[in-house]
Amino acid sequence: MTDTAPGDGIDFVAQGDGPAVLFVSGSFGTPAAWRGLWKRLPEGHRLVATSILGYGATRETRTSADLGMAHEVRVIAAAAARIAAPIHLVGHSFGGTVALAAALAGVAEIRSIATFEANPLMLIREHGTEALYESTRAMSRAFEAAHAGGERDAAARIIDFWGGAGSFAAMPAVVQDYCRATTAANVLDWRTAFAFEASMADYARLDQPVLLVRGSGANAAMTTITDGLAACLPNVRPAVVEGASHFLITSHPEACASLLADFLAAVGRDGPTAGSPCRAP
Repeated sequence: MTDTAPGDGIDFVAQGDGPAVLFVSGSFGTPAAWRGLWKRLPEGHRLVATSILGYGATRETRTSADLGMAHEVRVIAAAAARIAAPIHLVGHSFGGTVALAAALAGVAEIRSIATFEANPLMLIREHGTEALYESTRAMSRAFEAAHAGGERDAAARIIDFWGGAGSFAAMPAVVQDYCRATTAANVLDWRTAFAFEASMADYARLDQPVLLVRGSGANAAMTTITDGLAACLPNVRPAVVEGASHFLITSHPEACASLLADFLAAVGRDGPTAGSPCRAP
């Protein structure tokens, strides 16, 4: 079932019945990214998906002069308002960062959070090294300059950064075309992400159970970010999908669905459980 009620300017795709699980796709993504995972989840939840700003049917509200994370958080607030019930929040990539930001902002009653390679970039600096942070920032600036200069496949720079060399070339032509068409939104995503300055101490205040997933092939930036989150989230379940990299929700949907199903079952059965102590400075 697809709900397309007009007026709020967001993607909203829903199916099933039960406790609500809201899925937030990442940059260049739409609710279609979750199809393979959804097919492998057991019944018993209402599955809802939305897109972040500038993708799918979600209207862009940011400008180069006004691109704070509050714009993205409003997407989660709007979807949660339409659901009108407590939610389990699931995000991939920048959608995972937006999910964490929404939890920090307290815009909905969130029972649990699951992230698949969420990328709050400030943690590269806080938990990693200044050199890794600056090299990531330089890569994003080169990508933005390439797009501004008319490079047709500028998006490949980002896709390959996260997924590994050749990731963009391996994508179906229709997906490549969509990435090309939405590259301007991804430029804003990077600016929004670098402007979002939540710290490890901020994440330490999240008391919801968190499933924290990355691929075994994650790059240095993603590994640093995930390790930083694992070090400070007070109720965290880290997991690694073997053989996967950044686009694990589509390349390894069975493994991702199994991790999520087990996590949701544990949250529903046990409620919050003891997790790792925060080791933030």
